[in-house]
Amino acid sequence: MKVYTVRELTREIKHLLEGSFEPLWIEGEVTDFRPAPSGHLYFSLKDDYALIHCIIFEQDRFFSTIEIRNGIKIKAYGELSLYEKRGRYSLIIHKVYPSGIGELQIKFEELKRKLEKEGLFDSAHKKSIPEFVEKIGIVTAISGAAIRDVIRTIKERCPYCKIVVRGSKVQGDGAGNDIANALRDINEYGEVDVIILCRGGGSIEDLWAFNEEVVARAIYNSEIPIISGIGHEIDFTIADFVADLRASTPTGAAQIAVKDKNEILLNINSFEERIRNGLNQKIEIIKERVLVLERSYGIRRIKDLIYQKQEYLDEVEGDFEQCFARILQRNRERLDFLETRIVGISPRMTLKRGYNICYKLPDKKIVKSSEFLVKRDKVELEFYKGKTRCEVL
Repeated sequence: MKVYTVRELTREIKHLLEGSFEPLWIEGEVTDFRPAPSGHLYFSLKDDYALIHCIIFEQDRFFSTIEIRNGIKIKAYGELSLYEKRGRYSLIIHKVYPSGIGELQIKFEELKRKLEKEGLFDSAHKKSIPEFVEKIGIVTAISGAAIRDVIRTIKERCPYCKIVVRGSKVQGDGAGNDIANALRDINEYGEVDVIILCRGGGSIEDLWAFNEEVVARAIYNSEIPIISGIGHEIDFTIADFVADLRASTPTGAAQIAVKDKNEILLNINSFEERIRNGLNQKIEIIKERVLVLERSYGIRRIKDLIYQKQEYLDEVEGDFEQCFARILQRNRERLDFLETRIVGISPRMTLKRGYNICYKLPDKKIVKSSEFLVKRDKVELEFYKGKTRCEVL
């Protein structure tokens, strides 16, 4: 019968213990928490029936999403190890999360820490949004409500702004790669001032495509500034952290991207008023100085010269007013022209010229080709004035 030394037996137990268990997840309540001067954290995890000693080494503390303290319940990932000198086994923890957190949230936190460490969220890398945008690129689902809200908001605020849409999947398998490809496509196209990346609200599963690393790197590598408008105000995705600017909703992204035409006109009028007031103030100051000089003894003989200068100043004032009036008139004429163009290309104006829109009944989908119709199909024709229903013969 073999007689083991303590070291031999402990070594056998160590090999048996560590070889039998792969890295694992464990959940329990923190107790006997003892941080060491070295930066290592020592504590135990317990439940109603048992207790296990745990260690977080200093180099792994970065991966903890919470502050370890007695009494909190955590979910930890690590591997079993036996410390031979004391004959005690411990769990060497590499990652810590609050108890109850889901697997997707864990993936979210891990990727967030990784990209943050690489500097993808740094403000130094973020591009500024142009103050005046003439052409906008949009990446979202073509059939979603988000695209309708964004286009409507842009057209209401800035009718002259052109829109380029690159449709993509925003949910499900392959959505992340499709979004990344869409961002690269618009960058290759290059003729937009800013990109809006958006979709409506949903669960973390619905929004998961925007938490994929391929999307984050496509946003980071974009040469064109990107505004994210994903989900609702409470929803945050990895894409929001990497984007140059985050809006709480798709509509909010559109509002940020373009200035309201009424605000532009108001600013022009305000600028005109400030210039006028500034000129008037300057002129009044100069007039006061002239009057003082005029009353001074010995200066009265040059009164005629002063009158000439005063007349010159009045002419300058008139020239300034005419100049700014011409500038304002040109701007107003340009806005009127752009507004007229927008109205001229509207669907209603097309119908007025004798065209009509054909809808297939009962779902009222627009028919773009006769190959989508068969005999006996019911259709509805919309004219500039009125509608009628027909049957395909």
